[in-house]
Amino acid sequence: MKIACYKNGKEVALRDPLDLDYIEYDVVKDYLKVIGHLEPNPTARVEIDLTEPFVPKYNLVNCSGHFKQKFYQVINRKKLA
Repeated sequence: MKIACYKNGKEVALRDPLDLDYIEYDVVKDYLKVIGHLEPNPTARVEIDLTEPFVPKYNLVNCSGHFKQKFYQVINRKKLA
């Protein structure tokens, strides 16, 4: 499953592991290693909008309802921590 990060509508490449945006990307990447098998569609992807600092928005493209539910269940829990 592909993960794409965007800022102001443009795709960005994250390279600095100490950058907060990179950490957000890394957390999502690790989580997808755990639940990625729940998504049967090979063209599914996760888009992370990093335009607003500290408030990433997630867009799940071509993902099943079950996968979306599991994804948001953990992502929303992470925000409360």
